[in-house]
Formats: sequence, C-alpha cells, structure tokens
Amino acid sequence: YKRPMSHANYFGQLVIGPAGSGKTTYCKAMQDHSESISRPIKIVNLDPAAEYMPYKCDIDIRDLITLEDAMKEANFGPNGGLVFCMEFLLDNISWLEEEIK
Repeated sequence: YKRPMSHANYFGQLVIGPAGSGKTTYCKAMQDHSESISRPIKIVNLDPAAEYMPYKCDIDIRDLITLEDAMKEANFGPNGGLVFCMEFLLDNISWLEEEIK
C-alpha cells in the first residue's frame, strides 16, 4: 500500500513519568528546539491537574475538564478525580480528535 502524496506524515511523542521526572522541562526544550529550526510542532496536554506550563499548549485537556472541576462535581479526591477526567476524555474523544485536526 502506498499512501497518496497529498497526505502529510505526522509523528508524535508521548511524554509520561512521575512528578518531578522532567516532563515539563523536556517539553519546553522540545518546543524551543523546534522553534529554533523552524519545524512546527503541536503540544497536547493531557494532564487535567497541571497548574503551570512554561510552554504553549496547542491542545489542552483543561479546556475540556480540570481536576478541580471533577473533584467538585463528583465529590472525588485527587486520585478519583484523575480517573474521572480520563473517563470523561474517553467519553468525549471526539473533542480531542477535532482539536488534533
């Protein structure tokens, strides 16, 4: 199978890890590097609990739901709220698909 030439190739990185492992620092460095070589990228934040981003997020789950809202609405603690947010994202996956387009 050959992909038609009209379709662009897209690549992605999924950056995951525990708190304090350098995810934010890495994403900021990737954005700075990409800008320095004039290569456009889009950064997607899927952390509904993120409070500070030193870089621009092109797509942000916090535009759909935040951990704070989930905890208040469903009366969950932080862990239950995070699970609720991920389930909410799955239930509204069309939002993410449209944002990526």
